[in-house]
Amino acid sequence: MIELDRDPIFGEVKEKLNMLGIEGVLFDLDDTLIYTSEIFIRFMKMYAVEVAGKIGVKEAELIDALQEINDEEYKSMGVNPKRWAAVVEKLAKHFGHGEKEILDNLDILMNIYMVEPRIRVGVHPMLSIFRASGMKMGLVTHANAEWTKYKLDRLGLWDYFDQVVIVDENGHKKADDWRKGMDQMGVSPKNSLVVGDSLSGDIRPGDGLGARTVYMPSPWSVYRQGEVPEKTVVINQIFELLAALDRLR
Repeated sequence: MIELDRDPIFGEVKEKLNMLGIEGVLFDLDDTLIYTSEIFIRFMKMYAVEVAGKIGVKEAELIDALQEINDEEYKSMGVNPKRWAAVVEKLAKHFGHGEKEILDNLDILMNIYMVEPRIRVGVHPMLSIFRASGMKMGLVTHANAEWTKYKLDRLGLWDYFDQVVIVDENGHKKADDWRKGMDQMGVSPKNSLVVGDSLSGDIRPGDGLGARTVYMPSPWSVYRQGEVPEKTVVINQIFELLAALDRLR
C-alpha cells in the first residue's frame, strides 16, 4: 500500500488546503457520504406495491401521495422515525378507505432503519487523504441517534472524525449545529469547509457562517429548494470533492 504522505495526490491536496487556509472539514452523512435515499425509496415502493392493490388504487398514485405527505410531515416532525406513523394515518384519510391495510403495513416502512446503507464510491480514500493532510474532521448529521450510530459502526466511519454532532431528530439542521461542530473542533468558520447535500440544512447555514461550501444536490426535492450561494462549489459525486478544491475561493 502506498503511504499517503508519499502519494502525489496527498501533497497536492495538502497544498490546496493550506493555500485556502482551511483547517477543518465538516461533512453531512446521509446522501453525502452514504446512500440513504435509495433505502427510503426501496421500502416506500414495497409499501406501495403491498397496499395499492388491496385498496384499489394505482401504485403510482399511492407512492405520490406517500411522498407528498412524508414531505409535509418532515416539516413538523423532522427525521424522527415515528413520523411514519403520522404519515400512514394521513394517507388513510387522504384515500378515505382501506384504513386497515394502510395502517397495518407500517412495518414495511420501518424496515428502512434496519438496512445497512451503501457507502459512496471513493469515500474511504478521500477521508483518509483529508485526515492525513492534518485536517480536523467533523460530521454534522441530522438523523435518529441510534440509527446514526448503527450506520457509523457498520461502515467503519467513526475513526475519521474528531467530532460527531447528531442534530435533534425532531427539529432541523441549522447554522448553530454546524457552529457547534466547528467550536468542538477548535476551528473558525472562515477556516472551515462544509460539505453536504441539503441547501437549507448544510450549504446556506455553512455559507452564512462564513465557511466555504461544497454542494452535492440531494435526491430529495425538499433539500434542493432555494438558491445556491454564489461562492458555493457544486459537484455531482462525492469523489469529485478533492478536484473541486481548485474551484474554492
